[in-house]
Amino acid sequence: MSDQIPSTAELKNQLKNLKVCKGKLSRQIGDHKKNGMDFGDTVEEMKIISTKIKSLENDIKLINKANLKKETFQSPTLFPPHILELPYISEKISSKKYHITEVSNEMEDAWNQYINRHPASNTYHSFYFKNIIEQSFGHKAYYFAAFNENQTIVGIFPVIHTKSKLFGSYMTSVPYFNYGGPLSNNKAIDQQLIQFANRYAIKFGVSHIELRESTERNDLPCKSDKMSLFLTLPDSSEQLWQNIGTKVRAQVKKGLKNKFKFKIGKHELLEDFYRVFSINMRDLGTPVYSKSFFYTILSSPLDAILAVQYHQGMPVSCAFLIAHKNCLEIPWASTLCKANKLDSNMVLYWNILEYACNKGYDFFDFGRSSKDASTFKFKTQWGAEAAQLYWHYLLPDSQALPNLNPNNPKFKFLIWCWKKLPLFIANTFGPLLARSLP
Repeated sequence: MSDQIPSTAELKNQLKNLKVCKGKLSRQIGDHKKNGMDFGDTVEEMKIISTKIKSLENDIKLINKANLKKETFQSPTLFPPHILELPYISEKISSKKYHITEVSNEMEDAWNQYINRHPASNTYHSFYFKNIIEQSFGHKAYYFAAFNENQTIVGIFPVIHTKSKLFGSYMTSVPYFNYGGPLSNNKAIDQQLIQFANRYAIKFGVSHIELRESTERNDLPCKSDKMSLFLTLPDSSEQLWQNIGTKVRAQVKKGLKNKFKFKIGKHELLEDFYRVFSINMRDLGTPVYSKSFFYTILSSPLDAILAVQYHQGMPVSCAFLIAHKNCLEIPWASTLCKANKLDSNMVLYWNILEYACNKGYDFFDFGRSSKDASTFKFKTQWGAEAAQLYWHYLLPDSQALPNLNPNNPKFKFLIWCWKKLPLFIANTFGPLLARSLP
């Protein structure tokens, strides 16, 4: 028997598998309840798995604390692998043709195994998002894969087709999020995947295909006005508290005096999360996603959770968190305007960053911002470093780059009007508009 201590990566992989199993059991319990069936044994099994999860989380925390004594001359890596790595592993170019096809749901496991191995993958490459987007928005998702002679996946490219009366017909890889372009073993496969997807674009007469990536392609038109911001996390929240600096610590301390209550959870926090999120989106003049969209993500095997912060019993700040490999991302966060004077947003982010440290994540992804935006300054004050995002386009000849964003002058009046809507109207019609936006 080997006495070798498992690595943090191995423990995290075990933890992820247990969480997937727990999610399946949770859905089984729900099904049994609906059908009036006994679910006592399933509950007991779920309790056992929950105990194992807590034990693994504690083991990871202990290992991280034991690793505090690192070589001081080694500078930390600023970004997670999916930001640093090319979307293909090798620059190799050959005339070899790979078999490329649109894959069905039966290929889910093989697809996910491939992205788990690929160094440049992120959570939005997961096959789970095919079902999430199709169910939540009604769009058709085309998931293309390249196979070698052994019928092994050597490249993937997820593409979502949006058809809108307001904004036209276009494809995105992947909409609603910051990443999701093609991944492959080498540059030749990468190019063949893009060419294959372009044939679908021509077939359906779309205006363009947008590839959301973190590495630049010299052969495609590109927008580079957005950046992702990452914080390399230390091994303990105590060290993080020292790292954030005097000014930020003072703001957090000021906010903590207001005695907020911070909760981490899943479906049980969804109503409170959505209340804060939808109000904030309305106040920004932005159509809100449907509540069912978030419910579907939380119900999937993805490592997704909610964070909600309360003041005097009422939710005032919230965040949606998704983890992949060693990185925790915050794609959505909101704080009510009335809570800004209480420094609720500062306390929210401190609580989340403390949670990320204690869970053993190596990186925290603050999400995207424009370089001149107030959100960019907010994120960099925590010590976050900016990484360029590249949104590449496949366009018909001589067509200009699309301009579907809130900075487009023709949307200014619509945004102003949306801010004035009663919340129930914004929440009723918002999801209908949000589904058409990329």
